[in-house]
Amino acid sequence: MSDKNWKYLTGKAYEHATFIHDVILPLLARSHRLSDIGHTFTAHSLGGLFGTYMLLTRPSGFDNYILSRISVWHNRARILNVKATPSSNHRKVFIEVGAIETPEKSQTRNDILRGARQPQRKLVIEEG
Repeated sequence: MSDKNWKYLTGKAYEHATFIHDVILPLLARSHRLSDIGHTFTAHSLGGLFGTYMLLTRPSGFDNYILSRISVWHNRARILNVKATPSSNHRKVFIEVGAIETPEKSQTRNDILRGARQPQRKLVIEEG
């Protein structure tokens, strides 16, 4: 999800996710002793946004997600328009955010706390 208003290059989440799943994970499996289960994706801020994208679109890619301060606000919260891909796999998801990370209580421009709750609700509603 590219954002032309952002000063750094953004977008290409699909391509990055494909690279991770088709190149990086098989490479790691060949060069290290990896089990078939228990893979964890962890990321912060825009990386947490990307992790949310992968969780929604490629749910079988990782078994656990640790997402910190997800930048849901980025690109007008377009991540909330991404349809969750159904999965029979149960994943463990930990979303971390500070309790005062709101414009009213801290120096943040965006409501990080409210944003962190939105993907959680989306997953519960869409996956039932």
